[in-house]
Amino acid sequence: KQWYQRRVRGSQEEPQETERTITFWKDGFSVDDGPLRRMDDATNKEFLSSVMRGEIPRELQRGAVEVHVNMVDKRSEDFVAPKPILRPFSGSGYRLGSPAPQVTSAPSVTPTNPPTSRPTVSLDESQPTTSIQIRLADGTRLVSKFNHTHTVGDIRGFINLSRPDGPPSYSLMTTFPNKVLSEEGQSIAAAGLLNAVIVQKRS
Repeated sequence: KQWYQRRVRGSQEEPQETERTITFWKDGFSVDDGPLRRMDDATNKEFLSSVMRGEIPRELQRGAVEVHVNMVDKRSEDFVAPKPILRPFSGSGYRLGSPAPQVTSAPSVTPTNPPTSRPTVSLDESQPTTSIQIRLADGTRLVSKFNHTHTVGDIRGFINLSRPDGPPSYSLMTTFPNKVLSEEGQSIAAAGLLNAVIVQKRS
């Protein structure tokens, strides 16, 4: 897990992961369960430009959290507003006048198999860094920080260390637009991969 830091009233707080979904419709796009947003609306220009570059829009990065973005293509369909979710009461009740229920606390359990640490990228903190999200062929995700001078080959090496049992042959691609990253020696900055989302495709 990649950790980011931000200051909160003089202290440091560990951020949380969040997952967002961008759905493209015939008449626009929506974010999560939000309203329809039109493609020709000037207020959406920066958002769409980031998506077309394969980057996570700044709007979704607010709060310095680790963001996972899913993109759904429904451009052949008209926008359908999501139905509100009614959540039933999940607590337990008792009749007025009856004895109050006895509450007991469950004993705490210490995990016997603590999670192992994930491979990390060697960073030069004095140089500019960027966060890259990698969608793997098995459906899982990796997120890591890289220096702008790291290469496409460094991203591949990070994937191989993180998933040694992964596919032996694969290609790396950007999203929106789709482009195969074939130049292993190209730097992340030169390849336009700053804050990008990359997809692993089995060969």
